[in-house]
Amino acid sequence: MADRIAEGVWWLHGTRGSNVYAIEAGGELALVDTGFRDSLVPILAELESIAPGRRLHRILLTHAHRDHSGAAAALRSETGARVVAGIGDTHLDRSGFRVLASGPSRHRIVSRLARALARRPVIVAGIEVDEALEGDGEVIPGLRAVHVPGHTAGSYCFVLDDRGIAFVGDLVISHPARLARPMAMTNADDRQYLESLAAFAATAPPSGCPGHGNPVIGTFAEAIRETASHPRRHILAPSLLFERARMLARFTGRVARRRLPVHHRLP
Repeated sequence: MADRIAEGVWWLHGTRGSNVYAIEAGGELALVDTGFRDSLVPILAELESIAPGRRLHRILLTHAHRDHSGAAAALRSETGARVVAGIGDTHLDRSGFRVLASGPSRHRIVSRLARALARRPVIVAGIEVDEALEGDGEVIPGLRAVHVPGHTAGSYCFVLDDRGIAFVGDLVISHPARLARPMAMTNADDRQYLESLAAFAATAPPSGCPGHGNPVIGTFAEAIRETASHPRRHILAPSLLFERARMLARFTGRVARRRLPVHHRLP
C-alpha cells in the first residue's frame, strides 16, 4: 500500500516520472500529479488499495510537464475525474477545448530528456483540462491553490492548511539533507520563478511534498526559506560543476525508475 504521510495523504508506489500523491479533502478524493503515461496502472491499483470503491474526483496538476501530467488523460478517461491545471499552462485547441500546452521552445532540452527517460515519444497532443485555475483560491474545500509562476506560466502549489502540508511540484526538488531549485535553464522565466519561490517560502507550512525526492515532514518551512535565500550562481561556476552533475544524475535516475516503498524513511 502507498506510504501514508498524514491523515488522508498518501505517496503512491509504482509510478514513474514525478511523485504522485493522493489526498482526501472536503469529502473528495484527489490526485496531485500523475507521472508519466505508464503510471496509469499502478495509480489505479494504489487508489483501490487505499480507498476501495471510492471515486476519484479531481486530478490536480502542479504544471504541464509530461513527467507530471503524462497519465492525466488516461486517468480522466478511466475514472471520470476532472483535470485541474493553471490557465497559463493551457490553450484552446482547434475544436475550442482547453488543453495543456506543450511548453515554450526553451524546454526542448528538457523535452528530449523526458522522451529518453519515458522510452517512448512524448505525446504533445493536448490533455483536456476541465478546470483552469487563475490566481489563488480554494480548489476543493480545505485545499488552497497557490499560483507560483516561473517554472512554467501556470505552475501551482496546493496547500492543505488543516494538516500543514504543501504539494509543491517543481518549486523545489528534494535531495538527501537539502532542497534544491530547478536549474535556471528549465524554467520558463527564472526571475519570476525566484520571486514565486521567495513569496511561497515566506508562508510555507511545516511539511512539503515535492514532485521529485522525498517528502519533507516537519522541517519544510525552514528548509524552503533557506533555499530561497541563496542567490543564483552561474551554472558553469567551477565550485558547482561536480555538485550539479551529481544532483542531475540523481534526479534523472529517480525520474526513470518506478517508485518503491520507503516506509523506513518516513516518520
